[in-house]
Amino acid sequence: MMVYLFEFYAVEALFFILNLIPLPLSGWVITRVGDLYYYVSSKRRNIAFANLTIAYGDTLSADRKRRIARKCFESSALSILELFLIKKIKKNAPGRFTTTGKQYYEEALSRGKGVIFVASHLGAWEYIAFAGHLSQVPHGVIVKKIKNTYLDKMIDRLRREIDTVPIPKVNAIRQTLVELHKNFTVAVVIDQWDGSDGMWIDFFGKITSTTSLPARLSKKTGCALIPIYCLRKKVGQYDIQVLPEVPLSNGPNWEPETTRRLNEILESKIREYPEQWSWGHRRWKQKPLTNRTA
Repeated sequence: MMVYLFEFYAVEALFFILNLIPLPLSGWVITRVGDLYYYVSSKRRNIAFANLTIAYGDTLSADRKRRIARKCFESSALSILELFLIKKIKKNAPGRFTTTGKQYYEEALSRGKGVIFVASHLGAWEYIAFAGHLSQVPHGVIVKKIKNTYLDKMIDRLRREIDTVPIPKVNAIRQTLVELHKNFTVAVVIDQWDGSDGMWIDFFGKITSTTSLPARLSKKTGCALIPIYCLRKKVGQYDIQVLPEVPLSNGPNWEPETTRRLNEILESKIREYPEQWSWGHRRWKQKPLTNRTA
């Protein structure tokens, strides 16, 4: 417990200082931290290289893969910084964000069934919530709690600064259904390994465990599935990209087919911005014996 408390105070002190200095400087500092982690963490660096080889094969040179891998470490570090800068970004949010495709989720909300924002760890992913904040639409997000309860509570408070309701991943279905019933938006991140709970779906040409939760929620409630991304132009300037609604597939294979389509859309967006996706996460693993097939 004392270790968690020490971590909490160290993080609080660091980001207190980073909130005091200009955004370009705080971004530069954290980018260098990302570079440092890239060089010292051979495990994560090797995972990133392996993932890039799965996704691109030999179509990218080794130098290009190394550049993407290093940049993705920088992007991940910036994503952490951006979470702790929420109050600062909030002060001039309309001037910091451009939004394309806003009409897609507004039209879906007009039907009164709620919206699932189909999200991923691409770009400034925590700032997807600004789409709801700027439109004054209540927004929830399914999150995984971290072991350090002090930091977990701090992060929870920061997310609530922009009217986001964090929904713990454990037993998330019930609260998610409540939010959708109120015609709110709920973000579901689909790009992480889903273990034995997921469906075995193609992603970058190789099958992997993928959550079918968005498809199942849409089937149960009639909510719309809207892919959404927040891409970083630079620290403090962002482009929220809202894509057209993805309809449920018809027929007996509606669940895997819809999930496969969501993966295809995400893959296309990652190919546009490869340096902003989290390649250091083990997205492809050995298939669990109990994993559902597509």
